[in-house]
Amino acid sequence: MRTSFKRVLKGIKHQLPLKRLFRNFFITGNAWGMFSKNSHIVSSTGKEKVGYNTKESARKAADSMQRKYGNYYAIYYCIFCGKYHIGKNLK
Repeated sequence: MRTSFKRVLKGIKHQLPLKRLFRNFFITGNAWGMFSKNSHIVSSTGKEKVGYNTKESARKAADSMQRKYGNYYAIYYCIFCGKYHIGKNLK
C-alpha cells in the first residue's frame, strides 16, 4: 500500500487547529494511528474499511452508528486511500 506525501500533509491538516493536533498526537496518541495500515484495513477481517468521499457523508454515517450502537465514532482522513473512514478511539 503506497501513500503520497500530499496525503500525509492532508491527514495532518485534518488534525488542526494546533491545540487539537498536539492533543491527538502527544496526549491521547490517537492520531499516530493514521500511519498504521490498520487505519485502512479492518484488523479482524483483513478487508478494506468503508471509504467515504466526503467528510460530511462520513459524519452522517458516524452519527447514525452512534445512535444505533451508543458509542462515539470519530471520522478521519485516510492517508492510504484518500477517503474518510469511521473508527472508535481507544482513549
